Amino acid sequence: MDALKLFYETTIDAKRGRPGERAAQAAQARPAEAANGPEMLLRHLEQRAGKPLRSRAAIDAYLASLPAAQEQRPAAGRSLLRETLLVLFLMIAVLQYYYMDVSLEIAALNRITVFVPVQALPPPAERS
Repeated sequence: MDALKLFYETTIDAKRGRPGERAAQAAQARPAEAANGPEMLLRHLEQRAGKPLRSRAAIDAYLASLPAAQEQRPAAGRSLLRETLLVLFLMIAVLQYYYMDVSLEIAALNRITVFVPVQALPPPAERS
């Protein structure tokens, strides 16, 4: 698609008397695209592997030999553990909030002095 657009714009520039303007811009943009091209990616993979990878079989053998690819835990196990810990911590936070809230409400209560009317006590000799 980009090649077709470049061809169309180059043709229009040539008709308008400005040949080479778009071609120069495209030439400047190509090195950035070449940095991520298939050859550069293959070279990078070979550098990381430490050996030449010139065929699909060699690439597949290298990827199969990676221990991390085979020993990964399933995502379901990780998410179950994560959700269980999240619920546990949420319950602890709610209980801690409830305990602190009740404790603060009790501490903030005003003291009330209550006088209870009591009939006269009988003399100590009659008490028993």
